[in-house]
Amino acid sequence: MAASRQVTRAPGKAMLVGEYAVLDGAPAVVAAVDCYAVARLCPGEPGSPFIACAVSEAMAALDELGVSARPPAGLVPVVDTQSFSVGGRKLGVGSSASATVAAVGALLAAAGVAVDERPIQRVVQQAATRAHDAAQGVRGSGADVLAATFGGLCVLHAPEPAWDPLAGAAAPPLPAELCFVATTTSVSTAALVGRYREIGAAAQPAIKTLRAAAERFLRAWQSQDGGALLAAVEQAYTGYAALGTALERPLITADHARIAAAAHKVGGVAKPSGAGGGDLAVVFLPPGTAAAALAQALPPELPLLNLHVSPRGLHCVEI
Repeated sequence: MAASRQVTRAPGKAMLVGEYAVLDGAPAVVAAVDCYAVARLCPGEPGSPFIACAVSEAMAALDELGVSARPPAGLVPVVDTQSFSVGGRKLGVGSSASATVAAVGALLAAAGVAVDERPIQRVVQQAATRAHDAAQGVRGSGADVLAATFGGLCVLHAPEPAWDPLAGAAAPPLPAELCFVATTTSVSTAALVGRYREIGAAAQPAIKTLRAAAERFLRAWQSQDGGALLAAVEQAYTGYAALGTALERPLITADHARIAAAAHKVGGVAKPSGAGGGDLAVVFLPPGTAAAALAQALPPELPLLNLHVSPRGLHCVEI
């Protein structure tokens, strides 16, 4: 049986603020980034638990939508996530979530569903969240799935409906320039989230700081106050350090500290993106500051990544 000529693409993600606290209902901001999981239907069996769970949830989503058509028998999503790694090391930009979203989308598209329509994307988001949580064995925030589905800048636990991706209105621009830097260490988000759930109340003083930083970030974003936004990011950095102490896991690594020092040299601020302890750092620079200035300030082993916010979420492409 021939493989499909259509591919489905879903972007990666970078958390900007609200990590860990979002698991307790605090707001968080996530950006879709322009590396893409690319799924196509091919003969065979699911290549990972994420794809197997995506297949099951995609069938349930078709039932939910009242679609009687089904993808061709014998075809399963095969997903390419090579762009989520550099030199064999993962960047920490949500490859498993993006692969899950792309896989669900590929199956729905093969059944004739327009996966780039917002109401359909909400169904995809819900199905992919269930599939991703089941495959990784721990309930996450859903931020990575949200970004992979809708693209752009998204807010979880939005304080007002205007932030809801389903509303269709684009989020306002950030009053800062975003840059991304890969650290030299890869980490397991699931393991850190599991540890966070283990320690319970011991994490709450740090979570209070992270929650306050996220709320401050949203207020600064809404008022387009760049100085206040950078101050909120600094507060989040402090919260990470405190949470690492509570977890007995260093979330601010030596790499993260060096990236933050380089950001300060050019008037910006930096913090871990996601679970911390390695993977990705996000840098916020004052508007108009050239990324080249940051690149010069960074140590050679911590290069600036060619990553940008992706306005597109889940979509199909003919090849």
